[in-house]
Amino acid sequence: MAEPLGPFDAAPANNNAPAQTQVDWKRIFHIVRNYFWIVLLTCGVGVSLAFFVTKKQTPLYRTSCSVVISSQLPSYLGSTVKSNLAETSEDFWYEQRYLATQIEVIKSRNIALLAARRLENVDLHQLLGQPQFAHREPTEEELQRAAGVMRGMIQVIPVPESRLVNISAVSTMPLMAKKVADAITEAFIDDNLERRLSSTKSASTWLESQLLSLRKKLDEDEKRLYEFKLKNNILAVSLEARIQSTTGLILSRSNSVETLDGMARELRAKIQQVRRMRTTDPTLDPSADFLNKPAIVSLRSRYHSAQEKLKEVQVEVMERHEEVIRQERILDVVRGQLTSELALSEDALVAEYQLKERNLQESRALMLQAQEEALALAALDIEHSKLLRERNETAKLYELVLSRLKETGLAEELKTNNIRLLDAAQIPLAPFKPVLWLNLALGLALGMFFGVAFLFLLFYLDNTIKSQEEAEQYLGSSLLGYIPLLPFQSGGDPNELYIFKHPQSPIAESVRAMRTNILFMAPDRNLRTFSLTSASPLEGKTTLSTYLAISMAMGGEKTLLVDADMRRPRLHKVFGLKPKFGLSSLIVKKSGYDESIVHSPVPNLDLLPCGPIPPNPSELLQSSNFKDVYAGLLERYDRIIFDSPPVGLVTDPAIIGQIVDGIMVVMRYGKTTRHLLRNTSKILAGVKINILGGIMNYVDTHRWGDRPYYYRKGRGKRGGYYAYYSHYGSDESENEEKSGEKPTPEEKN
Repeated sequence: MAEPLGPFDAAPANNNAPAQTQVDWKRIFHIVRNYFWIVLLTCGVGVSLAFFVTKKQTPLYRTSCSVVISSQLPSYLGSTVKSNLAETSEDFWYEQRYLATQIEVIKSRNIALLAARRLENVDLHQLLGQPQFAHREPTEEELQRAAGVMRGMIQVIPVPESRLVNISAVSTMPLMAKKVADAITEAFIDDNLERRLSSTKSASTWLESQLLSLRKKLDEDEKRLYEFKLKNNILAVSLEARIQSTTGLILSRSNSVETLDGMARELRAKIQQVRRMRTTDPTLDPSADFLNKPAIVSLRSRYHSAQEKLKEVQVEVMERHEEVIRQERILDVVRGQLTSELALSEDALVAEYQLKERNLQESRALMLQAQEEALALAALDIEHSKLLRERNETAKLYELVLSRLKETGLAEELKTNNIRLLDAAQIPLAPFKPVLWLNLALGLALGMFFGVAFLFLLFYLDNTIKSQEEAEQYLGSSLLGYIPLLPFQSGGDPNELYIFKHPQSPIAESVRAMRTNILFMAPDRNLRTFSLTSASPLEGKTTLSTYLAISMAMGGEKTLLVDADMRRPRLHKVFGLKPKFGLSSLIVKKSGYDESIVHSPVPNLDLLPCGPIPPNPSELLQSSNFKDVYAGLLERYDRIIFDSPPVGLVTDPAIIGQIVDGIMVVMRYGKTTRHLLRNTSKILAGVKINILGGIMNYVDTHRWGDRPYYYRKGRGKRGGYYAYYSHYGSDESENEEKSGEKPTPEEKN
């Protein structure tokens, strides 16, 4: 069996199409229209409760102090001193973290305790709710309690895009709110200054101890440096000067060695040249002039002159001439003299070479000595640099600590603070809570919310049929009509005979309209037989069967009303009968038509009661005898109406529906559920029964959705329907309207 749908679930137009979920705005409108008073009631209750709660609340007063919090100290001593005294940064995120940290400091228990100590005894005991101890000094436990109370009273709110922070205090007493806000603010500012001064004092103490230590170390470094200079004889002349002097000496010695070495090589070449000349004729060797010695040059000139002279004489005289011989002797003498001169030159060159060689050796020895001295000085320089570097570093640290110590002393004297008061707290003149209009609006909103939620819950759980559209949508067929609530009757007449007793009543008119719809819904065929059924018991199908039969009979048609509910028959009770025979006996041929059919008080209307209740109603209805009985009844009557049992319980309505011209489904307003109606439609359509339409019974015309126009015109006690038909005007109708209305008390059906 399908699950029931909620008020926002619409069934498909036909039974074979799947269900789709959509918002049923018309149903929502009817829900709000019919039960809007619940929303008004909850809104009224919410506003009333809000008003009384607001009046019961104790007024709260709030005041605020504004402080400016900067992450940097004022630069009274210059940017250098400021940066040395605090770790500051121009970074945006550092500013945000610093501000957030200070806000947490303001809300801390330490600041609250310091603020509690600033309050006078009277104020502190009043804050604790013990004014009887106003003149007694508070104990430490009371101070702790007061700090906790003050922490609950304050609110710290930063101003966006600025360095401002508002420190608010809330109290039931205006003056107490101001005192708490001032005490918290002053405690925060003084504590921040005290922490900075304490840090400065601690820094000064530490710097003094470091300064003494560095002074001692500096003295030791200078002493070691002095002893080093004294030991290595570099007091009068600096080590740098000695290194420069030694370097210059090495350079000059190196140049001297190079010069002497070159000169020695040159002398060796000359000696070798002279020795080679001596082994040959020196007069013929032109390189003899390289010595640049005037005697050799002169001798070579004389030799060449004498030789020229000899050649001239040999031309003029005989070879063995005296002049020739004399010139030859002159040549020999000059040659000998030249040879002797070369020997002397060789000895001179050898002596000079030996001297240069000795000088070269001495220069090399001096250069090696200078290099050794330079190496020794380099080692000393390393040691000296190490001692000097240690001394300079110690001196630099000493100067830095001394400078910081002076700066710290100045900062301590200045007592600078990066937090300052901008606006002091004022005594609040009016409470800020409770706000009457805000609480009333909140109460109204909550009342509306709960009212709407209640309506939603109520009608989400209610899935009964309450409108024509819903009835047609879930039945899959049109609605033939609806019957309003039956007016209350003080007499004992059965309700089923109401329209016979009151033919001019609105209900009788509704039945006649429904009869007209049935007769004209198929103009091309004559609908003679009908069956009325329902989805479940107690929906008024027996009443409607009787109404419809009476209406057709009063229209002049010979009508038969058949009680086909052979399990729980009821028609005989409606007409006050105790029949011996009926439909069941007629089918089994234990009685005839005349014995089984009963004449009713209504003209043209006969009854065929159920008769003895059989053990097998379904088998009787499926038998050929029933079809014969049905054919016999058609020959006797113009209209035949069958009162069938509910579809959801037995198969009898499906059996009867297969032989009649059509079947009508009775629904009870506000009782028949949508899923039962849909299942009824599926069952009947499954056996291919002609569903003529549906009939809505016991309709509350004030709530019936989608009513015809003329049912909405009036504003009488019973709604528009009764106001429209007020022209019938019988006293009886007026009495009925004054008596009220109630649903028909159905018996077990």
